[in-house]
Amino acid sequence: MRNDLDSLMKLRDIAGMVVFAFDRYTPAMYYATGQKIHVGIYVRAADGRAHLAHDPMERDQAEAVGCPTSTYAQHGVPQRIERHRDRIRAYADLAAELLASLGIKGRVAFFGDLPVMQGYQFIQAVREMAPDIEPDLGQPDLITLARTTKDGNEIGAIRRASLGVTTAYGKLRAYLADLRSDGEGFRDTDGPVTLGTLRALLHTEFLAHGLEGGESIVSQGRDAGVPHNRGNDAERLKAGAPVIVDIFPGEAGGGYYSDFTRTFCMGRASPELKKLYDDVHGAFRLAMDRLRVGESCREYQERTCAFFEERGHATLRTNQTTQEGYCHGLGHGVGLAVHEEPRLAGPPTNTQKLEPGMVVTIEPGLYYPSKGMGVRIEDLVVMTADGAYENLTPAPYDLEIEPRA
Repeated sequence: MRNDLDSLMKLRDIAGMVVFAFDRYTPAMYYATGQKIHVGIYVRAADGRAHLAHDPMERDQAEAVGCPTSTYAQHGVPQRIERHRDRIRAYADLAAELLASLGIKGRVAFFGDLPVMQGYQFIQAVREMAPDIEPDLGQPDLITLARTTKDGNEIGAIRRASLGVTTAYGKLRAYLADLRSDGEGFRDTDGPVTLGTLRALLHTEFLAHGLEGGESIVSQGRDAGVPHNRGNDAERLKAGAPVIVDIFPGEAGGGYYSDFTRTFCMGRASPELKKLYDDVHGAFRLAMDRLRVGESCREYQERTCAFFEERGHATLRTNQTTQEGYCHGLGHGVGLAVHEEPRLAGPPTNTQKLEPGMVVTIEPGLYYPSKGMGVRIEDLVVMTADGAYENLTPAPYDLEIEPRA
């Protein structure tokens, strides 16, 4: 959790942290300061003392951070850039000065969102200008470790995003049920319905909830059999074909995400599709019914693999290269990124256990592009202090949606 940062620094013998925002939103800056500072350097000592140097244009957001602040102009950043003839080295010079002003020496954790070589250059320049600083290379890094669990405010933000998700899916189902058959496809009052029609409906509802849709998945038939195929917006919605809707919007302008998947077909599903869906739903219920705080994250993947293998499906456990059957992990954390720790999968080195405040997906799936089919079901849950969980994305699981006519 965010308020664990200071205690984690002390536990890992880290003297301080530097977060650098270089004219862009960075989740690390938002997490460390609670504000969306796009241009600034935030330095924090293990005892909680902190300072934020920022662009003057962001003075209102900077004031809300609650620590001492100063502007780039006050630090003569334009003159530093002229002197160094390099913007990154100029900012490294300022970071070294801020570290010295807080008396920070020893191991320091660095965060930000920069191209790899710029990040490397920044850290190397800080080391050159502050020889008593040593970058912390421990894994997982400090913020990743803290972000593994969420506090009440973070869960509230994810809950609001999840409400937008389930509301959007509810409106999509209502829309689908009102369609009319048109040969092998469907039409509404404006004409033929495509996968792009469905995606646009979802994204319009996201905007009404203050969310941005990102790269949602609305895929059909063979494309539904490839887990991260986004789908073809021009393709007409077809009767009897499996459609995967995987939506993962986040707060507009950067912030917390939700994640949710349902699979449906318009009209009657074939016996083969029904069987595939029943197998996935069975694996989903197996995991959900056994979710408990203190359980091994990796063990849920093992149970899911065993469940699918008993029903004749290939898994990553029986074939690491399989592209059909069950070919991904059971779930992952969600927060300031759609995919973050913990992972409900991985090698035996994954010893993570479920803890209160973890927000994770449960998303088994089976994929057979060679048969023109794929099925995935996904809900987002938060592990609670009583050892159980709360489902943040309750929505119908029905496979078949009957059109009006």
